[in-house]
Amino acid sequence: MTDRSRVSPNLDNGQTLRPTIDQIIEKLPLGRPHYWVMAAAMLGFFFDAFDTAIMSLALPSVTADWTLTSFQGGLIGSASLWGMGIGALTLGFLSDVYGRRIVMVITVLGVGLFTGLSALSFSPESLIAFRFITGLFIGAMIPIDLAYVAEIAPLKRRGLFLAALGLMWPVGQVAAAITASFVVPTLGWRVLFVIGIVPALFALWIRARVPESPRWLAKKGRLDEAVAVARRLGANVSVDDVAPSEEEGGRRSWRAWLILFSPKYAVRTFATSALFFLHQFQSYGWAVWVPTILFVALGYDLKGALSTTILLYVGSIIGRLVLLFTADRIGRRPAMMTTYAVMAVCCLSVPALLGLGNWTVVFVAILFVYNAANESSPLQIWIAELFPTEVRGIGSSFASAAGRVGGGIGPIVFGLLMDAEITQWVFFTIAICAVLIILITRFVLRIETSGRSLARVGAV
Repeated sequence: MTDRSRVSPNLDNGQTLRPTIDQIIEKLPLGRPHYWVMAAAMLGFFFDAFDTAIMSLALPSVTADWTLTSFQGGLIGSASLWGMGIGALTLGFLSDVYGRRIVMVITVLGVGLFTGLSALSFSPESLIAFRFITGLFIGAMIPIDLAYVAEIAPLKRRGLFLAALGLMWPVGQVAAAITASFVVPTLGWRVLFVIGIVPALFALWIRARVPESPRWLAKKGRLDEAVAVARRLGANVSVDDVAPSEEEGGRRSWRAWLILFSPKYAVRTFATSALFFLHQFQSYGWAVWVPTILFVALGYDLKGALSTTILLYVGSIIGRLVLLFTADRIGRRPAMMTTYAVMAVCCLSVPALLGLGNWTVVFVAILFVYNAANESSPLQIWIAELFPTEVRGIGSSFASAAGRVGGGIGPIVFGLLMDAEITQWVFFTIAICAVLIILITRFVLRIETSGRSLARVGAV
């Protein structure tokens, strides 16, 4: 239970004001409902990562079965990413209109269904179609989950909560890689997609039981429902104790777009989109092709490439653990610039080692550090905090959509580079993206969100 005095701001003359839902939520102590919310979102992240990873892990076998070029493989590998861009905008937009919870349920249901249908693909074109539709639902999953958790987490634990979500991404990748190493060489790649349905069922079961975001309810003028959720989260308040939200009211849906591109928010809208585009371009370009790059660079067989991929994903887990323990201790911007600087150095070092068999261990070690740095970036946390509640869903989703476009282009570009037998340019390209991200963070998007209330950040 929460003492009201802890959530009621005071005037200078000592008079007590009624707190808003935002202020109540941010000062609540952690309780079981918070962990239930986290479980729902973390399972969503796990499932998203598992589903995305199984496509890249199945790609060498798919390419061999249908005798595809690297360019064609890139089209298959990036099909879901193009869908993600569209899904992030459409379903992300709907989450600001109809609520976070309903869209969270719809997304995981859609991903599970079309992941299963991918196993029934009868041609490269049908697989591309199934993966594209899967991407429509995946595209909304991550930004909405981030927005939802950011709106429910207590202020002092917000960075930790959001970082914990990200931790599930490499965990899902490792689970997919381990599964693929046993399944693909013996049972084939189709079984991998059938197995991908299982985490969707767990995620769906939990998501159907979480409450709506109290901040979203308050902004829509549904204060009684918002207070009911706040009480469920541990607040000791009634409707009469709570002040209406400053931006209360059911704004027309098209107004969200006007706000997003208004002079006040246009710079952060375009800057976050550019950051996400660059990050996903290099990240998904690398993720889709890493097993194949290990074939080309080190001459591994299928099982060896998949086993080494597991090792690199462990590096990703370490990166996420670093983020987990530093998220509420280091500012978002310093952490951003540090992680991408490490990535740039790693990727500039790799081309010198390509083709040198006696440097294999060092080569893999550098890629391990790159993966760790890539996953320790607080980019997703930062973006989830930068927009006000009424456009947080669409703001995060717009940036995510730009990222998915980058993620869709990356595998195709990397495939073309590999077809041209200039694999070293894959790593040069990643380094260029990292440097551009550093420059945008340093000189364009200069808003620090760590340790600040979401209401204050949105008002900047």
